[in-house]
Amino acid sequence: MRAARPFALPVLALALAACSASVPPDTSPSRPNKVVMGYYPSWVKGTYGHAQIPFGYLTHIVHAFAWPDASGNLVAPAGLLYPALNSSARAAGVKMVLGLGGWGNCDGFPPMAASAANRARFIGQLVDFCRTNAYDGVDIDWEFVEGDRQKADFSAFIEALAASFKAQSPPLLLTMAAPSGNYHGRWIDFERLAGEFDFVGFMTYDYHGAWSDHSGHNSPLYAWGGDGCGSLDETYAYGRSRQVPAAKLLVGVPFFGRSFDCGGLRLPFTVSDGWDYKDIAALPASTWTRFWDSQARVPYKVRTDGTMTICYDDPSSVSLKCQYVKDKASAGVIIWALGQDWRGGTSELLEVVGKSFGAR
Repeated sequence: MRAARPFALPVLALALAACSASVPPDTSPSRPNKVVMGYYPSWVKGTYGHAQIPFGYLTHIVHAFAWPDASGNLVAPAGLLYPALNSSARAAGVKMVLGLGGWGNCDGFPPMAASAANRARFIGQLVDFCRTNAYDGVDIDWEFVEGDRQKADFSAFIEALAASFKAQSPPLLLTMAAPSGNYHGRWIDFERLAGEFDFVGFMTYDYHGAWSDHSGHNSPLYAWGGDGCGSLDETYAYGRSRQVPAAKLLVGVPFFGRSFDCGGLRLPFTVSDGWDYKDIAALPASTWTRFWDSQARVPYKVRTDGTMTICYDDPSSVSLKCQYVKDKASAGVIIWALGQDWRGGTSELLEVVGKSFGAR
């Protein structure tokens, strides 16, 4: 029996090798191993429909936007509901989240949150709406909470909403789009409320635009050139300092940029506009020069006649931001907005995000 031992293991190894050689490679879909939460504006349905969305690169879709009125009634605008989107997303294993608020849609939040009766009415309607229309939860995008009274009312609203959502079977998700710094963030009691949210997504973009007094990057990864308007890295540190756990913290990856009618960075300007990535990427090299800011880790383009600068993100900078998320062991990313990167039949930036986080 002892003499047979040297031959038994090689024979077994050969048998296993033969079996392994006969097994085809695993080509099954692989989901992102981080949260990839893409905002889907309801108004893009005509140009970027559910059939064009590569759901395999996403984990959550925030369907934007509905909102509260002053009495706590849920307002779902005409054209919001898109059953094919919800059913397709869910079939692909992607959570559907109803986006509440958004820029210009937030006037109803303060009076709704100020009254216990209004809060209860709104929360009850939210639960019913999610159950009836196949949503897995809601995302709160109140732009912006301001003052001590609204701070207290916001906390009361979120705590009541979270309690109701957790009592559902299965529980409904509760997420939030958060401001990028303390100017607005000071009115949100993150320390008290972090446990109520499944994820908190910081809007790490719009650091410069029509509201700033100089041209600059829309979403710099790091502080650059002495500019004091913020960066993704600084916002991430701010979120952690406010006790948002890394396991719940999402950072923003914009699929858009900002233009300035001037010839470079840190210059005065008159007009600033938003641009989709797909339109920036299509600008001809004959009249636009691409630059890379090695401090901010983002690109920008300058028209050769010096009359315009566009600050944006491209595959290189998006990849670096995804690596940052992995290095920080953060939860993942939010994206504004799905469809803005659709070029030649491909969602170019979303593919970078998904593959960076292990999807294929």
